[in-house]
Amino acid sequence: MDDALLVLLLTAAACAPLGVFLILRRLSMMADAISHTVLLGIVLAFFLTHDLGSPWLLFGAALVGIVTVSLVELLGKTHLVKYDDAIGVIFPLLFALAVILISKYAGNAHLDTDMVLMGEVIYAGLNTVVIGGAEIPSAALKMGALVLLITAFITTFYKELKVSAFDGEYARLIGVPTGILFYSLMSLTSLTTVAAFDAVGAILVISFFIAPGATALLFTKHLSHTLLLALLVSMVNSVIGYTLAVHTNASIAGLCAVMNMLIYLLALLTGPKGAITTYIRRWRSIQQMQRDLFLLHIGRHTAERMESAENHAAEIGDHLKWDENKVRRVSCALIERRLLRREGSYYLLTDAGAAQYAALCKRYFL
Repeated sequence: MDDALLVLLLTAAACAPLGVFLILRRLSMMADAISHTVLLGIVLAFFLTHDLGSPWLLFGAALVGIVTVSLVELLGKTHLVKYDDAIGVIFPLLFALAVILISKYAGNAHLDTDMVLMGEVIYAGLNTVVIGGAEIPSAALKMGALVLLITAFITTFYKELKVSAFDGEYARLIGVPTGILFYSLMSLTSLTTVAAFDAVGAILVISFFIAPGATALLFTKHLSHTLLLALLVSMVNSVIGYTLAVHTNASIAGLCAVMNMLIYLLALLTGPKGAITTYIRRWRSIQQMQRDLFLLHIGRHTAERMESAENHAAEIGDHLKWDENKVRRVSCALIERRLLRREGSYYLLTDAGAAQYAALCKRYFL
């Protein structure tokens, strides 16, 4: 497997499950905030080490990510501002500080803002670690370790995470350590963001955190199913985005993010509550209602007289207030279903139609 694709798949596998819990806790923008504010941690750690390859940069970025969460939580608990507003205050402040420090004191350092935003996963294979005689991209090693850690965390505390995500107050009442779980989740989010930062960039990190989970939640409300579907969606989008990027010579991270968005929009339109699905469901309901009305009309009047004026093919439209095309379409649909037959100029119910008519009368209490 290509090194870049391997890094993409592992990044998707790490971000998607965490993203589901962020969405359920209404903290979607927290991923955006962390993915930007970690730059301050990278800059501060660089000032101390003067080495862009130092592992202390990872530690500094993760620490600032946790600080971001703590500040937002602290500001939100005052109840003077909403959590979304708190994120809007803290995130630009810390990110702006990082930009100021870079422009003022690290002008000669190789801190490329394009790389920060978009990353360049195609270069993942250049920085490798030899394990057992095999060269493994260091980014893949980091993301693989995080995938294992996240999987172990979610598996171990699945029930607690589920309860606290849907009803935090109830979780506290039954003794779930919601505070520890929250900061553990945010710490993992921060670590994942930092680990994927240099490889795929901030934009794709945000996309992997939010889009797959949001897509999965449109199709299922079972948490376990949502986690698995989000994982599948993120990995499929990664493969499609990578393939398109290679063939079009475009940004891999950019196309993966675009694919995440396109699949979400497609799900938004075609999901169980999507616009297209809702329109089709409504159209089918109208068609069924028209067929039921036609059957009820025929059944009621044939009970009085087999050849009634109300059942005459030329006059039934006037009684139902339908045009000729509508009468023809509905009657043909009923004839195809063998619920209606035509004898001369009159519509009559078949045996199956009579049984359906009786069922409709019972349903509508007629």
